[in-house]
Amino acid sequence: VIGFPSLASVSMDQGRLATLHAFKRDDITCLNILLPFGIYTIPEVSIVGETEESLAAAGQEYEVGMARYFELARGQIINDHDGMLKIIFEPKSKRILGVHIIGERATELIHIGQAVMTYGGTLGYFVNTVFNFPTLAEAYKVAALDGFARLEQGHREFMATV
Repeated sequence: VIGFPSLASVSMDQGRLATLHAFKRDDITCLNILLPFGIYTIPEVSIVGETEESLAAAGQEYEVGMARYFELARGQIINDHDGMLKIIFEPKSKRILGVHIIGERATELIHIGQAVMTYGGTLGYFVNTVFNFPTLAEAYKVAALDGFARLEQGHREFMATV
């Protein structure tokens, strides 16, 4: 049952699907292909989707939006000056390609990005969503606004070359 990646969370769901299949309950046949990765260090690190390196290697155009925990009221409350959230997105469609988080609660916050990416979400989703205040989840809105600002300012017209 255990295949790539060798994560306990993935293995549990693979086992559940194998059991459903064995009992001819095929209403759910596969897992979401967007698998979050988490490293439970201090600070926590988590990622879902593409990296800048993978997109550059593929020659795919992208832009990023950044939010640093010290910019957030909650980040100041918990005194996290080093945490950050990065959204990688396609500049024309604004479709989210990846989310990377380093800091407090990274392995929990990543699931917001995973859910939005699963349904083809864009930066607009985060800009138009009201987040509780003060929360670290608000970093998604700040990063999305930063992404739009970078596009508006022509901060980086990046086209990867192979």
